[in-house]
Amino acid sequence: MAADGPMAHEDRASSYSIRDVVVIAVLSAISAVAYAGLGQLWAALTAATGPLGGAFLGLFQFGHVLAGAIVRRPGAVFITSVLSTLVQAFLGDPAGFYVIGWGVTHGIGAELVFLLANGYRNVRWLTLAAAAGVAAVFGHLFSYVLYGWQSAFSLFLLSIPILFVSSALESGLVAYAVFQALRRAGVPGVLGR
Repeated sequence: MAADGPMAHEDRASSYSIRDVVVIAVLSAISAVAYAGLGQLWAALTAATGPLGGAFLGLFQFGHVLAGAIVRRPGAVFITSVLSTLVQAFLGDPAGFYVIGWGVTHGIGAELVFLLANGYRNVRWLTLAAAAGVAAVFGHLFSYVLYGWQSAFSLFLLSIPILFVSSALESGLVAYAVFQALRRAGVPGVLGR
């Protein structure tokens, strides 16, 4: 017997469809390959200049922010972020399995923005840009601890607004443009819930 009322609607709103799982898996795989390549560049830049070097590389949020826009379910952003970094570690990221720490921190940061901005219902460019920027800053805090950037604290502080803006523009707005292109193309499931 099917349940009626608010509980039935809540179950449907929070469950993942097969399409959702496929979107998360595909975006995680694509992101992992892209992030593994970017990770090489990020490692070289930060080795040369510390916290400021990688602040201009804001594409590390693209996949999970786009997943949040398409899937629109709580946890989708976090799951995509962690899965992509897990695969990224196996692909040979310079940080090894520490890269999963960025997946967790990026996922938490972006997920918070989606939750606070009600981004699961209404996908707006500002939500995606803010999610990418906040995710990057959360990940940067992980980098600060992991790499012991205490001696470069002033550079670390300077890098935060640069990283926020570069991630908002490079990941957030690009993810929004891809999302809008998918909507215009009439891709099933992207038109809304």
